[in-house]
Amino acid sequence: MIHNVIFDIGNVLADFHPIPYFSKLLPNCDVEAICACVFDEIWEGIDRGDYLCEEAKQLHFRKYPQVQKEIEVIYAHWLEMMKPMEESFAYMKECKEHGYRVYLLSNIGIECHEYLARRDDYFGFADGMVLSYQERCIKPEHRIYEILLQRYGLKAEECVF
Repeated sequence: MIHNVIFDIGNVLADFHPIPYFSKLLPNCDVEAICACVFDEIWEGIDRGDYLCEEAKQLHFRKYPQVQKEIEVIYAHWLEMMKPMEESFAYMKECKEHGYRVYLLSNIGIECHEYLARRDDYFGFADGMVLSYQERCIKPEHRIYEILLQRYGLKAEECVF
């Protein structure tokens, strides 16, 4: 029987669709290619807690000097892109009202966490959370799921993600 509902943040509680968003800010660019450059293994390092955004941006500048202006735009505006997904938060509340425990499990960097925690209520609403930068591992690595289960004494067969 399901007792726990686990929510991701990106594209569940906060919108994360960089190509359409940055196509408006960078109309004369190949936004898909630029996003492929930025949302790469360096970006994964932000989520893993290896880099702060400024450090990652400097690494991207060195790796892709020909598109530094575009990279700057992405780093300057990416947090604004993450609009709240109110329907998902309403569902989270509904789950809790029906007796389910709700948890957050997300690949997220510290700056994004701090920004969204100031803006959105779901962090305080969750019964617990495992955030990648704090654990220094990311989904889909098995370890991050084990941390969630062990930290909160959950059984995998009683959880839905």
